Amino acid sequence: MEINEHMKETADIMSGYITGRLVVDLDDRSVGLQKHDGSLIPLSSACIIEVRNGSLYEPLTITQALTAVTVEGWPGYAGLYARVKAI
Repeated sequence: MEINEHMKETADIMSGYITGRLVVDLDDRSVGLQKHDGSLIPLSSACIIEVRNGSLYEPLTITQALTAVTVEGWPGYAGLYARVKAI
């Protein structure tokens, strides 16, 4: 991980977010967050989910994560850096 990415992630953690990569399972209709240690946290609509797009964060709902697919049929948001807060 580059130093600037590490600094952004540290700022997210200090702000109370859980960080990791978004996991989207279209077969199970589930969305999770995979942390650096490999553990998977299931996400629900009771979570604030934001994915990083360049230097900006974009809010994402569970429905959006499950319905956005590439032309090849893969989940569009899977694998992106995300930060999550429970509400």
